[in-house]
Amino acid sequence: MSSTVVASLRATFALGVALTMTALANHSAHAAEQDEIEAVRALVHETADRWNSQDFRTVLELWDPDEEVPFYLAEEQDDWFIGWEQLKDYLDPPLPSPAVEGLREEMRDISVKLIADDLAIAAWNMHFEMKIRGRPPIGEDVRVSAVLRKKPEGWRYIHWAESPVAPLVYIEKLFQRDVDHEKFAPLIERSRKLKEAWRAEYQAQQASE
Repeated sequence: MSSTVVASLRATFALGVALTMTALANHSAHAAEQDEIEAVRALVHETADRWNSQDFRTVLELWDPDEEVPFYLAEEQDDWFIGWEQLKDYLDPPLPSPAVEGLREEMRDISVKLIADDLAIAAWNMHFEMKIRGRPPIGEDVRVSAVLRKKPEGWRYIHWAESPVAPLVYIEKLFQRDVDHEKFAPLIERSRKLKEAWRAEYQAQQASE
């Protein structure tokens, strides 16, 4: 075998090894990224679990204590909670609210984007239910977004914002929710066929005149 052929084979082998190593590195990086994304999703679900435990104070443990100025927007509040004093007054009050008899959260459709090695943005839909003393339970769906920082103990919040839909949109959704689609769909089809028959009848009358 000539030296030229040998050199060519060696170059091809080296290229194959390099491509394989690159593919393995990319696969490893993607797997690591997915692990972090799943860890953020797990924290979001843990947040709901802590609210559902009815010991609401434990939610504060999921925040980064090293964050200088945390931001929190609760959908039922007039304004932002900015800084630790306001955040602690909301999440860890001296005494529990006597009006709240029960609370339940469920997180759905969690999307996560890693924006740095130690920072992530998450957005999801939260179903929220609450019972106030003397009133029947109420529920609603709220959009939530958050910024999280990776710490040695795991991902932790530094920013949280709840964003309910506009009142008109929410009311429209309530009306849409009350439609019995199984019973209504055949009527839509019946109406379509009747209009086609009317149109054909009208065209026939026009043609005969």
